[in-house]
Amino acid sequence: MKAFDISDKYWLDVDDNNSLKNAKSLLFEKLKKNTDGPISRILNRPISIKISELLLKTNITPNQISSMSFIVGLFGALFFYFGDYIFLVIGGLLVQLSSIIDGCDGEVARLKLIESKYGGWFDAVMDRYADAIIIFGMIHGHWILHNDIIIWTIGFMALMGSFLNSYTADKYDAIFRKEINKINGIRMGRDIRLFIIFIGALSNQILITLAVLAIISNFVSIRRLVVLRFKYA
Repeated sequence: MKAFDISDKYWLDVDDNNSLKNAKSLLFEKLKKNTDGPISRILNRPISIKISELLLKTNITPNQISSMSFIVGLFGALFFYFGDYIFLVIGGLLVQLSSIIDGCDGEVARLKLIESKYGGWFDAVMDRYADAIIIFGMIHGHWILHNDIIIWTIGFMALMGSFLNSYTADKYDAIFRKEINKINGIRMGRDIRLFIIFIGALSNQILITLAVLAIISNFVSIRRLVVLRFKYA
């Protein structure tokens, strides 16, 4: 036996089933992040943690999980592409499932102690591709059914807002990492954007959904610019 210095880090004895259960609960509780949005905290994270617990028993890698999330989102966009209501419902469900799975890659990486900068970057790139394809699917599906040209303008604004929302969030969090809980009461992130799309698909209101997405995501990005401007001017 050799000693291992953990300095001032937390540790817990595991010598029976109850302590093992407590240790697992503690580990899974630590998977929650202070940058999680309300949909992640209330809906996505409780489900993704259960999925991650099962994935830990396999050889699947975090990058493979990121790819799986992207593929599910891709199929969701494909159903949006056809426009009919039944396809919208299926697409909405797949998009929300993709959002849930998107949390598993980081959870598995942290639990297996295989986090990497490349993994985080790969996940972010796949998310942006998925966001773009999903919104395009919504635009095209509405267009072929209603031939309403305004959907292209609103859809573009939603796509631009979605990308800027993700980009500014990364920079904003990097600056305000220690103050994130104080500054962001409700965090507008990808979990909320995809949930809005999910609700919009179920309610068969694609045009309104994209308009809401465009307004909220661009407003939040501009708000972050203003906050940074006044704090670091």
